[in-house]
Amino acid sequence: MTGAELRAYRKAAGLTQIELAMRANVSRHTVQYWERKPFIKPWEATPRRFGEIMGLPYFLATTARTRVRGLTWLQKMDAQIEADMAAIIESSRAREAARLANRRIVCGARTRKGGSCLNKSEPGKMRCKFHGGKSTGPKTTEGKTRIAEAQRLRWAKYRAIACHHLTGGA
Repeated sequence: MTGAELRAYRKAAGLTQIELAMRANVSRHTVQYWERKPFIKPWEATPRRFGEIMGLPYFLATTARTRVRGLTWLQKMDAQIEADMAAIIESSRAREAARLANRRIVCGARTRKGGSCLNKSEPGKMRCKFHGGKSTGPKTTEGKTRIAEAQRLRWAKYRAIACHHLTGGA
């Protein structure tokens, strides 16, 4: 059972948090705490007291005897908890990856005046729209030729440096 389900049962029973707290002899904050939990183990004392007050079979059927004898039931519950936690962790990682993919940082490119550009980058990029963040590459034949030539020169320079290091600087 989840805290949200416990809240739904409490509301269905027509009880406020204060009323349930008074009947269970706890504070309203205790009720609030349990209603925020992602998973409630049925053998915990306070939720069982809530269940007894509201007449919930989920808590009434769970006794100490059931816990001891039902080892497979406990194993199933533990497996369910682990699966739920794995799902929560996975969704958290996915949200973080999406946040990082769409974050906007300060561009920082050198401006004509010699300072750093303070504009925000395009989502998921390192540069603003003025410094190549929106660039999709050359469109004209001349531009494509110029880029290809620059790449050839870069690779030739890289190969010359690599060859120089491999031969021992001779």
